Amino acid sequence: MKITVCEKEEVVIFRLKGRVLSPSTKKVLETVEEVLIRHTSSPRLVFDFREVTRIDGAGLGMLMKIHTEILPCGGRIAVINMKKHIRNVIVRTGLIAVLKCFKSEDAAVAALLQHS
Repeated sequence: MKITVCEKEEVVIFRLKGRVLSPSTKKVLETVEEVLIRHTSSPRLVFDFREVTRIDGAGLGMLMKIHTEILPCGGRIAVINMKKHIRNVIVRTGLIAVLKCFKSEDAAVAALLQHS
């Protein structure tokens, strides 16, 4: 799996490519931790799933771990560009209630900045 990190305004965007499965979640968590060192107050994170082909329980757990770590300091997380089968997994597990899902990067950035 590949991860590309970029920023738009004050929101950090993680573009994931490939399969978000058990072995690769550690790499994502390490990348997020590196970013959080620089964004200590109210981090706003977007995960772009446009090029994600598969996600498993470890991938979903990774998203929840990130969410629970940034929530106490006012942080927020959003996911964008999910393919139908990935969205179905997130809906079936009930994570749709926790993760903010958007169709576009601009919509996610705007929503996260609105709640700064």
